[in-house]
Amino acid sequence: MKEIHPDHDTHWKELIERLFWKTMAFFLPKIYAIADQSKGVEFLDKELHKLIADKFKGGNTRKDKLAKIYLKNGKEHYVLIHFEVQAKFDKDFLRRMFVYFYRIFDKREENITALVIYTGESVPDNCDRFEYEFMGTSVVYKFNVYRVCDADEAELLEDDNPMALAVLTAKYLNETKDDKELRYAFKHKLIDLACERGWTEQEIDSLLQFIYLLVILPNNLETKLEDELRTKYDLMSTTVKRKIPIIEHIMRKRKLIKEQGKQEANVKAAKKMLEMTDISIEQIAEIQGLPVELVLELKKEIKA
Repeated sequence: MKEIHPDHDTHWKELIERLFWKTMAFFLPKIYAIADQSKGVEFLDKELHKLIADKFKGGNTRKDKLAKIYLKNGKEHYVLIHFEVQAKFDKDFLRRMFVYFYRIFDKREENITALVIYTGESVPDNCDRFEYEFMGTSVVYKFNVYRVCDADEAELLEDDNPMALAVLTAKYLNETKDDKELRYAFKHKLIDLACERGWTEQEIDSLLQFIYLLVILPNNLETKLEDELRTKYDLMSTTVKRKIPIIEHIMRKRKLIKEQGKQEANVKAAKKMLEMTDISIEQIAEIQGLPVELVLELKKEIKA
């Protein structure tokens, strides 16, 4: 059976959107302290894509987030969050961060904070800046970075912010490599931590989804894990601070993994059909079992 490789970018993006203020508190505490949460957050991902799609084609910008928040002094503030999960560091990415900044600044002329979350194992020290110099003209653009490889496991375990568990998930995933038994043990531990903390049901559900979609096991180990968790939480449900249907969550997440893998394959096939055939959008949507709106978005990406 072909091994399923998780879409790290998408899963991080979904988690951060669902737990945005926890994300701010964990990764950008200084901004979190002066943010006016009562005014909410507006995600401007589509606008970000329009701003830089001509420079970076292929839809990669859809994996980044641009959020608008308000500070307690009433001013608007823009937060650009990029998720970099490449195993090998790419220097071209630093230039891309600079392009993101100056195009957003030129369009908005507002305060901008940029954050890069590096989830890979090896990241160089100068990963927090873009530098340019030519004939006496120079530019240095620095931004906030968080490197999972530098995170301390003990500190993450002590931290009560749900995003600490998300970072721990990425850290454990890096450590397991091809060791499926070790990955099984880590996944079991992460689920226990998510269920036994005093978090809200939305936080627990978001983390369970993140863990299940990111830490993928062979079918036999997934089944073994499911059986062990059913026994543990069915017989010891009173030990869980917030009672939630653990097994129902597990089954739903497993189903979601399969459905998502199938949809990703259908999306790729739809892109090829758009590029290589004259079949109508409606026909492609019907053939691939996708919403017409999604196929329209794919067509826009290809033309961008």
